[in-house]
Amino acid sequence: MAPTPRRRSALWVEIGVNLALLTIAVSVLDAGVFWLATRYVLQEASVDLAESAAIVVAAEVDAAPPEQWELIVRKNRESGLRGLAIWSVRDGVVVGDAAEVDHLVKRTVATHAVYSEIDGDAVRVVAPVGSGRPSSVISLRYPLARVERPAWGVVVGHTLFASAVIGIFGWFLFRRNVVDPIRRISDATVRIAGGEFGTPVPDDAPQELAELAAALSAMGQALSSYQARTAEQLTSLAGANAELRLAQDLLVRSEKLAVVGRLMAGLAHELGNPLAAVRGYVELVVASPGADNVDILRRAQVEVERMHQLLRSLLDYARGDESEPGPVSLDELLAEAVRTVQHQVAFRGVAVRVSAGEPLTIQGEAAKLHQVLVNLLLNAAAAGARNVSLAAVGVGATIQLIVEDDGEGISAENLPRLFEPFFSTRPPGQGTGLGLATALRIVEQHGGRIEATSVVGKGSRFVCVFSG
Repeated sequence: MAPTPRRRSALWVEIGVNLALLTIAVSVLDAGVFWLATRYVLQEASVDLAESAAIVVAAEVDAAPPEQWELIVRKNRESGLRGLAIWSVRDGVVVGDAAEVDHLVKRTVATHAVYSEIDGDAVRVVAPVGSGRPSSVISLRYPLARVERPAWGVVVGHTLFASAVIGIFGWFLFRRNVVDPIRRISDATVRIAGGEFGTPVPDDAPQELAELAAALSAMGQALSSYQARTAEQLTSLAGANAELRLAQDLLVRSEKLAVVGRLMAGLAHELGNPLAAVRGYVELVVASPGADNVDILRRAQVEVERMHQLLRSLLDYARGDESEPGPVSLDELLAEAVRTVQHQVAFRGVAVRVSAGEPLTIQGEAAKLHQVLVNLLLNAAAAGARNVSLAAVGVGATIQLIVEDDGEGISAENLPRLFEPFFSTRPPGQGTGLGLATALRIVEQHGGRIEATSVVGKGSRFVCVFSG
């Protein structure tokens, strides 16, 4: 059993949720970027203030004699500067918070420029004193402006508010411009799929959906036109089938008439003997009017009855098309087919054996199935068979009618064309070429098929296979 596909939520719900999640992600990212940018700006401002303070202090030191440097250091320390130190380049005197001479001091002495770096929570600045080659160098630390971390409560509140606003706004827009048009198009498509091909598809939607609606409308109109053409074609096909059925029925009847003609030729010969006997008996009665002629008349009656039975079998065969579908006893069908052909001249000297088995019946028209067997028996006689066997057997879920003879057989190149209309292996004028084609059509009408096998010089085997 195939797994049931998971049902997803509505489109507008997914779009609203996705917009809200996107807003949250963007808000959090914006908060982080804003904090980093603020920190960078404040650091740059602290560096600028520290360098400005260093320049001011360097100007004071340059304007005061060395003995007042201590006073300058003390005053600036009180104003918030830390780590203030003054180096005398000439005599190495150091005033204030002495520290070792590092790379900033060396660079300042060498280049006469102000240098700074961030060291922990302060900005350390080294500046030259005086213009030109410095006589002294000052170093100080300026407190770095602290950047408070974002107030996450405010960020979360702002994020949720923005998410709600964007989600509701997005839901409204998408519902109006996307979801509702799609629903209208979907409803129209369902009606078209249900056979209402003339259903108009609303196209009051954005361009892409309007194009989809126009395509669906065109498809509905095309299907409507196709439906009309199909109805016309079905009507035409029904008429053609009726004509074809009539033509096939006429073909079966014409082949039956041809067989009746062949049977009549045989009966004409068979009727000669009993007619001659009856004529002789009548002449005896006329020649001896006073004698006891009862025995002679009884013999004449037997011969007349024989002629009656011969004519009756022929008439029954000729009228057989009027039978109605129903259960057909195969034993009776085989016996009747043998009775129909046994008096033919071609069957003199031919041994016809009917294999008795379990009683079998099939649904069909007895007259038409009788015609199939008569055709197969006449073909066997025409092929020079001396022995013909008939059998009805059940094989699995099928029932088979088997006609087998020891005649001249059929060549391998002719066997595939055996059931083609108007194909015959007999000389011109001795066959219509419709017998086997008609037999195949009748068997197929009964839901069966005919299998033919043959070996030249040994005989042929025809098997009519029906569903059980």
